[in-house]
Amino acid sequence: MTACLLLWLASQQVAVLDSGTRIECLRVPEVGARKVETPAGAWDASRDPVASIQDGAEDLKAIAPLRELDYGAWVQRAAERGLLTALLAEDPRGAVRSAWLEALAGLGRSLDPLPSSTERDQRIAELWEHMKKAKGGRRALLVGRLEIEISDGSTAPPDRRVGLVDLRRALRDRDEDLRWAGARLALRQHEESMAHALLEASLEDAVPSSRAAAAATLCALKPDASLAWWTLGLWRERSTSARVFAVNHLAQHGTGNPYVVKALVLTLSADGYRAPGAYAFFGRQITVVSDFDVEVALASAIADPNVTTLIEGSVLAVRVLGTSVVSAVRGALQDLTGADPGPSAQHWRAWMKENLPEAARED
Repeated sequence: MTACLLLWLASQQVAVLDSGTRIECLRVPEVGARKVETPAGAWDASRDPVASIQDGAEDLKAIAPLRELDYGAWVQRAAERGLLTALLAEDPRGAVRSAWLEALAGLGRSLDPLPSSTERDQRIAELWEHMKKAKGGRRALLVGRLEIEISDGSTAPPDRRVGLVDLRRALRDRDEDLRWAGARLALRQHEESMAHALLEASLEDAVPSSRAAAAATLCALKPDASLAWWTLGLWRERSTSARVFAVNHLAQHGTGNPYVVKALVLTLSADGYRAPGAYAFFGRQITVVSDFDVEVALASAIADPNVTTLIEGSVLAVRVLGTSVVSAVRGALQDLTGADPGPSAQHWRAWMKENLPEAARED
């Protein structure tokens, strides 16, 4: 693929702006130009005019060895050099897709794909429709542009924001990139009402890129609550995959929080427990007289009360930890602390007492 791109890019040029920003040109602009036509729209250079033109093929060739060594780093370098065609030709899968989508969204923020005559009140609706129809990298570019076009604040006019119904539908769509887009734009619009939908996506979405986007948005909207919800997910979710996802989110977003470490150490304490299962009940029982049965004896009426017991509270299901969950918890603890005192909970509790005394202290 790289050889094909080098051949195709032989006639392509990259505009270098005064700030050092680079962007691939569809047509070579003059030095001093304040607008650059790219393969994905117009780049506004009104405040950062073109300073020089460079060979795009040379840029791509220079970073080619990095592609096999560290794909994420290659994507970042390609974006820094404005190599749109090279990035759009990619379609990575798995965890590296997030970095690719993120890089293209960053470039898309400065690219305007709509005609200059488009009315301001129509831009969000048109960009949203184009984004839904686009695929892969093109969709990521449009998401980046939407993030710029959307007005900040909950009091913004409806035509300056994406509808909440549309965002919810996107978050549950079959298309993984549309789910990624829905999560990103929910953050841009500060849609706190989508917190539970985002939590569900963060624990149930099987695709790394869209799942990571849902988790990142949830943590940005509800930083403390999200960590608490993922901790409960680790303890209460039925599926092993959801519990592993919860651990991964805690490792990603719980940096610097000693109580996340404590929760993971407590979870590790369940390793080796082989009971078939148990339930812990927290609540109270209330006895009330709900009715009377009337009995007649020796010409007397006797009221025999019916006693009912009401129960309120919560039941916490305790399940055996699988090896994949235990491995994820250990890895998360190492990532969060940079330490590796040993494989068992005893080792980690001893480490906590020395390094996180406040969190280790008994409640």
